[in-house]
Amino acid sequence: MGFADDVRKFALKADESVDRTVRAVTLSLFNSVIRDTPVDTGRARGAWETTVGQPSSSVPERLDKSGQQAMAEVVANTPNGAGQETYIANNLPYIEELEYGSSKQAPAGMVRVNFARVQKNLADAIAKNRV
Repeated sequence: MGFADDVRKFALKADESVDRTVRAVTLSLFNSVIRDTPVDTGRARGAWETTVGQPSSSVPERLDKSGQQAMAEVVANTPNGAGQETYIANNLPYIEELEYGSSKQAPAGMVRVNFARVQKNLADAIAKNRV
């Protein structure tokens, strides 16, 4: 065991830390967006789709009042590390109206309010996954 081995071990730990941090922040952001989506029939919450590589262009016919199905998809489709683009999309025709306050349940929207929290979530995840 020499200096080179120590450097390799540290590099591996650092990579793992970055991967955990990216995943934690992504999960937190996407789950918060889903949870903050107003609920009437559950269609708006159910229409959130998580994909890797490119955003979805479909509109699922999923009713998901609790958001559990959409959040399970977030977990399943969020890679275990950095280096891949992960998207959350909702292609309902009225989602933009909801984002800009048409529902009294979410007058500040779902996406904008949670993006504002990303910096804090990132700082928390970095602290938790520090090498």
